[in-house]
Amino acid sequence: MNYSNFKYVVDIDSLSEKDLNAQGYYTGFPCVHNHVIRNTTNHWCYHCVEKIISNNCGFNINFLNADYSYKFLRIWDKVDIGNWEECWTYKECGNTKTKRVQFPSYRSFYQGQKSENVSAHKVIYQCAWGDVGNLFVTHLCGNKHCLNPLHLMSSWNRASPPANINPFQITFDADALLLFGKTKFQNNIQSLFKKDMRSTITHPLDVTENPEYNE
Repeated sequence: MNYSNFKYVVDIDSLSEKDLNAQGYYTGFPCVHNHVIRNTTNHWCYHCVEKIISNNCGFNINFLNADYSYKFLRIWDKVDIGNWEECWTYKECGNTKTKRVQFPSYRSFYQGQKSENVSAHKVIYQCAWGDVGNLFVTHLCGNKHCLNPLHLMSSWNRASPPANINPFQITFDADALLLFGKTKFQNNIQSLFKKDMRSTITHPLDVTENPEYNE
């Protein structure tokens, strides 16, 4: 993969809007992981792309942005979750239908709308990997109905996905929610993710297959 169009900026969170624009970024609608700095062309989230490039696939629903967390709780409850190597689909649909859901997106910031019609697999990708703006999300497994994050990728992913999703917390926990609230108040949310996320070993699924591109 080519990461040449990712521009790392030292202390990017402390920059003014003018300085952000000069670097090709802007302050936009918060992503699911509470980041707000986005690319001016494709609207991908700066810190999410850092996470994806690091080959980190994982999330804790207790640490997600409030505009997204309860929506994800309902979505994950409908997913038939199997082994890391298996395809995951909606329980009531199986491999017979591709779902689209109403979900917040980067467009919410400047179009004044709280949600739009988004493909389910892209929403799942945003949850487990990160927000890639208007870029495509592909199915490595060839199953366009698959919702296993390890079978999904964008142009930012490395050649091979990790072996598992770490962390993979899809239920609310009172202590974790309290910790998130305290950390958010202290304006130090990133410390939660850096502590929780770990790069993992190579997954046996070969990404050299020709994936079907669909947003």
